[in-house]
Amino acid sequence: MFASAGVLVAGAAHADNFVDRGNPDNALTGQCIDGTNRLCVATKSGTYVATSSTNFTSGANAKAGSSGIAIGDQSNAGSQGGSSSGGGIAIGVGAQALANSATAIGTVALAQGNTALAMGRQSAAIGDYSMALGNVADAHGTSSIALGHSALASGDRSIAIGGANPTTSDGVSNGASYDAATQTRAGGTQSVAIGAGAQTNDNNQVAIGSGSIGANNGGTPVFGGTAAPVGGAVSFGSVGHERQIRNVAAGAADTDAVNVEQLKNVNGTLSTGIANVDARVTSVGNTLSTSIANVDQRVTNVGNSLSTSIVTATQNVVKYTDDSHAAIALDGASGTTISGLAAGVADTDAVNVGQLKGTVAPLQTSLSTAVGNITNLQNNVTGLSASLSTAASNIGGLQAADARNVKYDGASGFDSVTFAGPNGTTLHNVADGVATNDAVNVGQLGKATDTLNQSIANVGNSVTKLGDQVNVNTGNIAALQQDALQWNAGLGTYDASHGGNGPQRIGNLAAGRDGTDAVNVDQLNAAIHDGTSQLDALAVKYDDASKRQVSLGAGNGGVPVRVTNVAEGSVSAGSTDAVNGAQLRRATDATAAALGGGATANADGSLGAPSYRVGGDAFNNVGDALTNLDGRVGSNTTTLENHETRLGDAETHIAGNTTAIAGLQKDALQFDPTLGAYSAARDGAPTQLTNVADGRIAAGSTDAVNGGQLYGVKTDLEQQITQVSNQTGEAVKNVVKYDVDGNGNRLNSVSLVGGNANAAVVLKNVAAGTDDTDAVNVKQLKSVQSNLDQLGALAVQYDDASKSSITLGGAGGTRITNVKAGALNATSTDAVNGSQLYATNQQVAQNTTDISNLQSNVTNIANGRAGLVQQQDANGAITVGKDSGGTSVNFAGTSGDRVLSGVAAGVNANDAVNMAQFNSALNTAAANDRIRAAATDANTTWIARADAGSIGSTATATGKNAVAVGQGSVADRDNSFSVGAQGNERQITNVAAGTAPTDAVNVQQLNDNLNAASTQAKGYTDQRVGQVYNAFNDLKKDMYGGVASAMAVAGLPQPTGAGRSMVSAATSNYHGQQGFAAGYSYVTESNRWVVKASVTGNTRSDFGAVVGAGYQF
Repeated sequence: MFASAGVLVAGAAHADNFVDRGNPDNALTGQCIDGTNRLCVATKSGTYVATSSTNFTSGANAKAGSSGIAIGDQSNAGSQGGSSSGGGIAIGVGAQALANSATAIGTVALAQGNTALAMGRQSAAIGDYSMALGNVADAHGTSSIALGHSALASGDRSIAIGGANPTTSDGVSNGASYDAATQTRAGGTQSVAIGAGAQTNDNNQVAIGSGSIGANNGGTPVFGGTAAPVGGAVSFGSVGHERQIRNVAAGAADTDAVNVEQLKNVNGTLSTGIANVDARVTSVGNTLSTSIANVDQRVTNVGNSLSTSIVTATQNVVKYTDDSHAAIALDGASGTTISGLAAGVADTDAVNVGQLKGTVAPLQTSLSTAVGNITNLQNNVTGLSASLSTAASNIGGLQAADARNVKYDGASGFDSVTFAGPNGTTLHNVADGVATNDAVNVGQLGKATDTLNQSIANVGNSVTKLGDQVNVNTGNIAALQQDALQWNAGLGTYDASHGGNGPQRIGNLAAGRDGTDAVNVDQLNAAIHDGTSQLDALAVKYDDASKRQVSLGAGNGGVPVRVTNVAEGSVSAGSTDAVNGAQLRRATDATAAALGGGATANADGSLGAPSYRVGGDAFNNVGDALTNLDGRVGSNTTTLENHETRLGDAETHIAGNTTAIAGLQKDALQFDPTLGAYSAARDGAPTQLTNVADGRIAAGSTDAVNGGQLYGVKTDLEQQITQVSNQTGEAVKNVVKYDVDGNGNRLNSVSLVGGNANAAVVLKNVAAGTDDTDAVNVKQLKSVQSNLDQLGALAVQYDDASKSSITLGGAGGTRITNVKAGALNATSTDAVNGSQLYATNQQVAQNTTDISNLQSNVTNIANGRAGLVQQQDANGAITVGKDSGGTSVNFAGTSGDRVLSGVAAGVNANDAVNMAQFNSALNTAAANDRIRAAATDANTTWIARADAGSIGSTATATGKNAVAVGQGSVADRDNSFSVGAQGNERQITNVAAGTAPTDAVNVQQLNDNLNAASTQAKGYTDQRVGQVYNAFNDLKKDMYGGVASAMAVAGLPQPTGAGRSMVSAATSNYHGQQGFAAGYSYVTESNRWVVKASVTGNTRSDFGAVVGAGYQF
């Protein structure tokens, strides 16, 4: 890292005379308040500034260690308990710089780590070389940086930049209060958090942006198998609060980020590739596919050498049958017409007859020409057979007439052999050729000719039929062009109007599967039926067309249905509103209360019977109780009347009947102690009390009441019961009730037919149903109907019930895109797309080229100019393999080598020699003599002694065990092999790659080794250069950081007036590196001395401090 910038001054500056800043008249007494002889300055507040040769303090209880500076009450620059060994700077109330060269600036700022910097109220730089800038900023880790209010950098070499929202005022007394949700925290080693609330919790993480949360991948591979991040992760947001990264340049290296444009290009390329793979095999229709299949079959029979390429080319045409290529077939029993079809554009578009006709017309012309040419092939090949027979005879004659050996053409090459007989040369006893470069005999050629004749005859017949079929195709194509579904550019869609005949049907359309597929009428009807059925199953309907009755649950086996959320209906004369359960309950509660006698209102809407006790008897309805009570009142009245008569008689005769009092006691109303009341019983039977005066009817009254009073109560009660009964009946009449069966049992259904309803009942104010069993209202029904209507307007439908055609409704035709490649087979009725037609066009063009080549090949065969053995004219030389490579002619067969008979004596150096020449040469050669091969020109071959050898005219091998090969070659060194001489060197070609240490290497091996060595050297050089560059780049950045630190220090202002102090901060940027500086400066009252202390830092983690003093005069 770049060295810290700054100048350290040993000892603080001092002057002979400092003046009280608050009171210029106060002069120094020569002694500080602590009794030392240091120079002190009194301030207005009573504190002192003390200086010495080793430190500088200012403020009450300020303490400074060796070379320390403490400015502010309770400040401490590494003194008395601090771990600092010197150089600390503490500026501010309670500021503490407790480590070597630590700097704390701000109220209660703490710099505890070596060379740590804390600037701001309650800021803390705990780790060594850490830096905390901002109120309550905390740089806890080693070399960590915390910038901003409450920023926390707890990991080593971590960086946290961003301020939190304070939850209380920013006063010192409030302490380190902040909003935890917006605190910026860098919690992992070498992690970086930038932005309010940005957080990192693991090593090497980076979180950028407000609220961003860093999170590693956790070791799980992502993006289709790429490795999990091993160096940490970078986060620009958090879950649910992601951010975009804009203006990202296109990535180039494997580890670069890619932008959306690159991704779209990949997606487009992938989509195109998939579309091309999926749509390679195309078909025009049933007729064209059949024609191409016929062409494929007929061309295959042309010959073995040509059939392979033609079959290979045609087998791939519309032949897919596997599941990965869904088939399209247009070969239904009566065919399928797609009307109004525009010209296809995209690979998956359908094509019309116009496109097809334009493509097939050149094919028809080419095929017509081919028919004429191929028809002549049979005659030409028939003549070829005779020509070949003649050629065989000519070859024999040529061999006999030629007095020379068969020799290689040319003076030095071995690429061809020409039989030089004037009438050709016959090679006898030539076995059947096996390898591709073997000679063939007449028997093989005859068989090939017969086969070729038959093949050509077959081709002639096939091509004739093909011409007929092409004529049929032409008519079919014209019809297809008239009936094809075409694109209407004006409508921007496919037009099925069939020219100007108006909308037409599209018949035999398969059911669509994907979202963009066309749907047929069956699908539409099924969708409508399903929607209607679902709606019908959920709808509440009238029972019949009269609409007088609605039965709920009719489609559910008659199971009763609950109608919920029914608003309160009007309860009045003439009201036909439905009432809900709450209304019915209130009515039954009122009725039960009116009846009394323990009558109850049950939950099912029924009334629990009351119980009235009259004269000891129990009655469960008002009528019976009143009847019984009326009878008893009448009986009591008669009894009372009789008693009244008797009492009158008793009064008349009371004087004379005193002795009858005992008998009267039986008839008298007497108190019965047992009952605790008067008893009117006589002879144990109840009796009436008549002529009873009206008793007082009031609270607390104990008077007896008479029959008249009871009668009034009865009458009033009957009227009330009648009124209640009427009201209850009226209310019940208007209540929607569950249906009951013949036995009065409740059913699980509700019929709206009660009360005065004489027609179907409307159920109003029904809320929209949500659950499966809720009633639906008309609005929901209309919405479903509207959706069905819209579906009908947009759906592709069959033209009529026969489902034989479908007409697309676009005014200018409707394009059917995204058409999947259809099956191409004899029974397929699938539609084909544009890419299938394109492939067919390509194949047709290839077939045309193949047929032209076939014509040329057949012509060459007929003229004797094809194959390895050729004769350019009837009496010309016969060549073997003149147009092909190869350096030898192999006559060997399955039984071994063969004898080449009838070979004339060789004359030229490259002529073959016969046995007679060879024997002659051997007979004249002596042991250990140089052997000179007989030859007819200067290219004589010599074979030297046994211990050395030379091959070639004038070749010499004089070295021991030396070999010289080639004309003029010299091998004069022992154990050497020479293929030339000095100034006449030769190349050694076709050298195989060496494997053993003593093998020769070829150029390829040499180039590979050189390339490998070059690559290795280049890699090593690049690595070393890269290392140097990286080291230089780091050095450059360190230099820039140092310059930035120097600029920041230079930018610190200082007071200009005598007796003034200043705390300042500055920042700078130089070539991308950021510098920070903070300082304190003071001008003495005499305006002679200026004292400065500054600390610096930069983004290269370099920190420094400087203290200086100056005397101006």
